[in-house]
Amino acid sequence: MKLPTIALLLVTLLLGACSSLIQTASISEAYKHYDLQQYDRTLELISQAENAETMSAETKAELTYLKAMTYEEMGEIETANTLYEYLAKEHSNSQYGYLAVKKLNGR
Repeated sequence: MKLPTIALLLVTLLLGACSSLIQTASISEAYKHYDLQQYDRTLELISQAENAETMSAETKAELTYLKAMTYEEMGEIETANTLYEYLAKEHSNSQYGYLAVKKLNGR
């Protein structure tokens, strides 16, 4: 391999790692702001995390569940229910799908 090719490969790998770190930090901060009842900021941080290049199905389900809980706390029950229904259908085998079903049945 030529030196420029190796450098390009290293830069690509570093950018991927940075994207993952930013996503993880955004999710952590979103939970902190949720706990502080700062729901607008929570939604901003969820959006930041969702914009990462790669996202596992479990992370997508987690972010959707946090978003649904946030909308629920904001009194936007219809939006929250739509997200819970999505989780129950599309992520039924995950813990977030299970929690969404409990939320929907608990009302």
